[in-house]
Amino acid sequence: MKTFWHDLVVQTTENNLAELDPKLAQFVERHHFFYLRDLTQTFQALVTESGIRDGLFTAQSMHTTAVLSLNELDEPMLVMDLLRTLETLAPKVNDYLHNSKLRTKNLCAEDNKCDRNADAHIKAFLSGGPTASALVRHGELVLGRWQRFAFIDYDGPRDRRITIQIIGE
Repeated sequence: MKTFWHDLVVQTTENNLAELDPKLAQFVERHHFFYLRDLTQTFQALVTESGIRDGLFTAQSMHTTAVLSLNELDEPMLVMDLLRTLETLAPKVNDYLHNSKLRTKNLCAEDNKCDRNADAHIKAFLSGGPTASALVRHGELVLGRWQRFAFIDYDGPRDRRITIQIIGE
C-alpha cells in the first residue's frame, strides 16, 4: 500500500460567477460571496504524479466556510441556481447570533470579517462538506459523466488550503 500527500493553496476572490458565464453578471449582487473553482484536472494530475494505479483519492478543505463537492460544474446556470437557493436559505444580512455581541468563542481579532460570516458557515453546511473522494482505477479518477470536483468558498477573498491524500497500489 502506497500513500501520497499534497497540500494545495487556492487563492479565492469574492465572486467569480460572471467568469464562468458572462450572462450570470446580471444576477450577481455585491453581497454574493461565492467563488467556485473546478479542480478536477489538478486532482487528476496529482493522481498521475502519485503513481498510484488503483486506490482512493480524498481531498479535504481546511476551512469551515469552504467546501468540496463532486457535482455538475460545466453548467454555469445550475451553479447560479445553487447560489440563489442558498441565498434564500441563508441571506448575507440576517440576525445571526454568530455575528452578534453575544458570541464569545472563536473570535478573530486579526480578521473582523470572520466574526460576521454566519451565512457562509450555513451555506457550507448545506452545500457540501470538508471532504470529497473518488476511486482511482488504472491511474484515473473514476467519475460519472457530469461529475467534476468543485471547490466553493463562501467567504473570500482568502488563501485556502486543501490537503490531498491518495492511497492504493
